[in-house]
Amino acid sequence: MRGFFFILSFSCFFSLFSQQDTIVVTDFTKVMVGMDGKGELFPVTSLEETAQAGFFINGRPNGTIKICSPEELFIWVNGKLLDVIDQCKFYDPEEFFTIVKSDTIFVSFSSENSLADLRCELVLFKELQVIKDQVPVSRKIRKELEEFTIIALLLLLALFGIIVSSYPSRMSYLLERSFTLKASAYEFVNTSFFNGASMYVLVFYALSLAFVGMYLDSLLEYGLFAVPDSLIEFLLNWGQISIGIFLLFLAKWLVVSVVSGLFRFRDLSNLQLFDFLNFNLVLLIPALLFLILDFIMNDSSNTWIPSGYMMLFPSMLILFVIWFTLKFVNNSPRKKLSIISYLCATEIIPVIILLGWFLK
Repeated sequence: MRGFFFILSFSCFFSLFSQQDTIVVTDFTKVMVGMDGKGELFPVTSLEETAQAGFFINGRPNGTIKICSPEELFIWVNGKLLDVIDQCKFYDPEEFFTIVKSDTIFVSFSSENSLADLRCELVLFKELQVIKDQVPVSRKIRKELEEFTIIALLLLLALFGIIVSSYPSRMSYLLERSFTLKASAYEFVNTSFFNGASMYVLVFYALSLAFVGMYLDSLLEYGLFAVPDSLIEFLLNWGQISIGIFLLFLAKWLVVSVVSGLFRFRDLSNLQLFDFLNFNLVLLIPALLFLILDFIMNDSSNTWIPSGYMMLFPSMLILFVIWFTLKFVNNSPRKKLSIISYLCATEIIPVIILLGWFLK
């Protein structure tokens, strides 16, 4: 288990650096030419052996020219000095053409030593229409989303590890009896729902559900939540949505407790809350793992996640209502009208209200 956590964490960190924010259209260092003493041009096969070289630009290319050099580098356009840099700098090609009124220019470089560390590329960013058509999430938001995803997954892994190591019996019930139709009691039913492991499981469920919702909303642009502009806003929104889910569960606990008392369904409230949490969490974990796999393998322009993936949430609620109804009917000696009335008050009506808000 520890090895699995390590590999997954390492993969998440690796994906942060492996996903590109730019597209290199042309590497100008591959088409460099030099000039001999007679003024004749010759191809430069190795920048390590020359301190002066350049390339031609025909027409005005779409994109941005990125020039990097760790040493002092002189940049010339048709023999006129444009700039002196010792770092990475981006240039609009129009800057070159304003110096020389021509459709063809010669951009050259010179350095005291060699041009071995020179990088000169034509790159595309999100602002160009060709990228807008392919990438639904902006470059800035994609970067913040990636950082937020890694931090959130590490926190969720840590919390899941605490639950597995500290409450093995709770995890055993979660994995083995979450979908059973038998009303078999277990060690937690006769205790308060908010004791021990259930609180950890509830916090994990709220954080996981909020993360999946935010990730899908940011990636597929559903517009369900406010669009964060920074990593801090992502984390704050995650916390707020998680607290909202936790409060909704408290409201469910209050409704179930009151209604079960009115109907005199002894011990049913705890069993119902445990079943709700277990059932939905077991369905949520595979969905979360699929998002993690997609995050590691793809970027936002080539995702496996379909546009209708957000329907996972209402589907989980509907499936639970159907499953719990079957379980309740099979194990309760009460009259069917009493059972239906109870389920309407505690499950069916709240689900209809939530689905109405979600689908509007």
